Amino acid sequence: MHSLLTCSSIISSSPPFLLLQSHTPKLTHFPQLNHITPHNSQHLKLTHFLKPHANTKPPLFYFNLHLQLYINAGFMQEARDLFDSMPERTLISWTILMSGYAKHGPSTEALALFKEMLSTGDNHKTRLRPDSYVYAVVLRSCGEMRELGFGKGVHGQVLKKGEAFLDGFLENSLVNMYSSCGQLEDAVLIFDGIEKPGLVAWSSMLSAYVKNGFEKEGLSVFFDMVSKGIKLDAFVFSMVIKVCSNLEELNLGIQVHGLMVKKGFGKGSCLFLDNSLMDFYAKCKDLKGLRKVFDQLHEKDLVSWNTLIMGYVHNFYYFEALRNFRVLMHDICYCDDFTITSILKAISSLHDMGYGRQVHGYIVRTGLASNSYVMCSLLDMYIECIEHESWEQWEKVPLKVYAGLERGEANECIIIASMLKWCSLLSNLDAGKVFHSLANKLAVDSDPYVISALIDMYSKCGVPEAALRVFERVENPGTVTWSALISGLSWNGWFVEALTCFNKMQLNGIEANEFTLTSVILACVALGDLRKGRELHCKILKTCYESNVSIVNMLINLYSELSDHQQALKLCSLVSDAEISWNLLIQASLKANDYEMIHKLLGRIQSCFGYLEPISVCDIFRSCSSPVLLNMGMQAQAYMTKRGLLSHPTSGNGLIQMYSGCGQIAEADLVFESMPEKSSPCWTSIISAKVEHGHPSEALTLFNKMRRRNKLVDSSTLKSILKACSQMGRVDEARSLLMSMEVVYGVKPSEEHYSCVIEAFTRAGMLEELENFINEVVVDKNDTKIWNTLLSSARVIGNMDMAKFALEKLLEIDPNDCFANLMLGKVLVMFGKWKDASKMKTLGPNSSCIEVQNKIFEFVSDQKPSEEVLHKLGEIEREMEELGYVEDRNHLLHDAEEEEYDGASLGHTEMKAIAFGLLSLPHRTPVRVIKSVRMCGTCHHACKFMSTFVDRELVVKDNCTFHHFRDGKCSCRDSW
Repeated sequence: MHSLLTCSSIISSSPPFLLLQSHTPKLTHFPQLNHITPHNSQHLKLTHFLKPHANTKPPLFYFNLHLQLYINAGFMQEARDLFDSMPERTLISWTILMSGYAKHGPSTEALALFKEMLSTGDNHKTRLRPDSYVYAVVLRSCGEMRELGFGKGVHGQVLKKGEAFLDGFLENSLVNMYSSCGQLEDAVLIFDGIEKPGLVAWSSMLSAYVKNGFEKEGLSVFFDMVSKGIKLDAFVFSMVIKVCSNLEELNLGIQVHGLMVKKGFGKGSCLFLDNSLMDFYAKCKDLKGLRKVFDQLHEKDLVSWNTLIMGYVHNFYYFEALRNFRVLMHDICYCDDFTITSILKAISSLHDMGYGRQVHGYIVRTGLASNSYVMCSLLDMYIECIEHESWEQWEKVPLKVYAGLERGEANECIIIASMLKWCSLLSNLDAGKVFHSLANKLAVDSDPYVISALIDMYSKCGVPEAALRVFERVENPGTVTWSALISGLSWNGWFVEALTCFNKMQLNGIEANEFTLTSVILACVALGDLRKGRELHCKILKTCYESNVSIVNMLINLYSELSDHQQALKLCSLVSDAEISWNLLIQASLKANDYEMIHKLLGRIQSCFGYLEPISVCDIFRSCSSPVLLNMGMQAQAYMTKRGLLSHPTSGNGLIQMYSGCGQIAEADLVFESMPEKSSPCWTSIISAKVEHGHPSEALTLFNKMRRRNKLVDSSTLKSILKACSQMGRVDEARSLLMSMEVVYGVKPSEEHYSCVIEAFTRAGMLEELENFINEVVVDKNDTKIWNTLLSSARVIGNMDMAKFALEKLLEIDPNDCFANLMLGKVLVMFGKWKDASKMKTLGPNSSCIEVQNKIFEFVSDQKPSEEVLHKLGEIEREMEELGYVEDRNHLLHDAEEEEYDGASLGHTEMKAIAFGLLSLPHRTPVRVIKSVRMCGTCHHACKFMSTFVDRELVVKDNCTFHHFRDGKCSCRDSW
């Protein structure tokens, strides 16, 4: 029987690629050896040997057999004890133990055993001679330990034995050894020397390229295998799927998946291969493919569940990860440390402290509390969740978790870094110093992650000087350390120093990472340095970070804040719609008054269900605050209602402003009354709306209610109340409020508040008191707001002297003010100063707009309207004359901003827009027009008369106020 046994026939611990061969020898003599498990091997004793006779020693065969049983069960210490007690050892005995060390470790023992074997024997005849399989086992161990020198020595011994000695096992082991040691060129030379490489040789070469990071070259090897008709196995497919996963080549991976199915490896036929497929789909963000592979598995092990859960976590589908974790615990009732660390990351991202505590309980019950990696993940979970929970209740939890950790040397750096992060979160400098001392005591203060955590802690605690001192002690700081310092400097407002450090980092040849670049972009935004930001954008393009979501969103923020929102919009094409920071884009477009772009963005948000903050919902409504955009605003309201985004007071405030800006004061009032929670800005918005639409008494009533509810009164609220007092002629009340607002409400009066009181004095005809007020109370007399208000009031009461005085003051402040020049010219004409009037500048054309069927139509003063509009204007004029209309020409100052018009009195732009609305809109539908300049007195008088017979409301918003024309009256009470 001994003559039939060889090293290869009894040893089942061959390298993985050898086991894939169809001709690999099996334990055909002892099939039961293939089914030995640790459970049934633990009862093996030397006394269990089969003994042919009680007085005879067990033959060597039974020693080797029992040695193999120990190896199969993974009991290396027992195997070594048995080996040392063997009375005689053959090459088979040495090979069995060496194979065990190569399979179970440590590999150093395999090499030491090989040296010991070579030194056995007293002479040349009794010395053992390794065969090709022994050399293959040793080369495998060299590869595992990256022992290139030892491996080359073994290679030299093999070459001395001649080419006949070199078989397939050895060639594949040499390829594997050189590739594992990073010597890819030598591995290629060995492979090229194989006359007819089979599946194992090709597999070794494919593995060599992949292990050394040459994924694309590995794909070329795979394509060669397919073209040459090499029979593919599960190992090859797993390597190729891994390559597709690393390169995120989704389409190629799907093709490989199809080939797998064609070759009979699909639909649960090979579990470890299906798990590799799941990992591929997860990393390529194809969650449908991930789920499909998982659902098709006939048998699911814990690796399958872990891959599924990690896939969802990796792609930010945290709720789906939690749902599958619940199914796992219900169906299988257990999980391992990989499952726990993944699910804790999901919980951290969701800030679900309650669920985290449940997982913590499971960790304690199952004994996973002894696993340092699990406890570090648990610690991070508590730290992340504390930021979003009650400080008083949870702030001591991380310290308790830390106290319960069984700290091992390998994980001290991770634990200390986590605790320093906790100190940063609490801004607890004293605790941070304690952990800094502990890091010094444990000699981990030179670890890059501990150093970066220390820098971050001191920065977040407001001591950037200490962070700099920690950094200066580091020899050859790397990317992580530089990034922590730059981020910390930006955090403390040291933006110039942050940019300086970034320049030094570049000069030292240190590559920036995602966190470095986002911190530097933040510094550029804070400094308003668009040029530096553009330079940084170029560097980002060169370093292949242009598709990084965090960096792209920071660049969007950069261009948005620095008034280049078009460039910000272009960056959106670099990331998917689901990852775009829509809030930044909306704010940038609003800042640039690009309302049309906001409406386009809203369409994209609807298609991708993008995330919106309440302030962005408010901004969207504000972009619709125009009479010509009412339909768009109503569509936005319907969408926000459908998504449940109107429950926040900020969103409701935006909706009030939208309806107010569209001239729909009744709808604005309805929105306000239906709000379950009314914030201070909501009260301010509805009060402002009441004043703007000519309901000052209602505004004062709301103001009294607001004060009774202890809502915060701000500058805008007081401005609206002063304006309401002005409209109602309550001069004393307005003056008293102005004088007491700083004491009572803590609001210092501004030019806008002074202007409201000036308007009140003027409308009441109290000109002497007005002069005293301007001379004694108004602080900044060079503010145009003061004089524009005085001019406006002079227009209302028709006081030419006051208008001339206000216009002269305006031209002193800004001689190029076209409006003031034009107005002064008309006033000078009234005083007979024709020569001076001819020197005044004139305004350009103005326009009016109206919305019909979701399309905006503009009518410009220097353009002739269509024949239909002209015909309608003539029809209206004839009807007005028949009803006794008499044109009022007593509006010199009111007409100052309009173009001169010869012909019918209805020739101004707002009248053209109204005529078009009467032609195009359904009967009794209000006509809403927006005008770019102040509405003239002639048109205002005409619109009041028209409202008596057109059977609908006419709404005109000029640059002063809203005009609601109903039944011959206007909401402005002829004061605008």
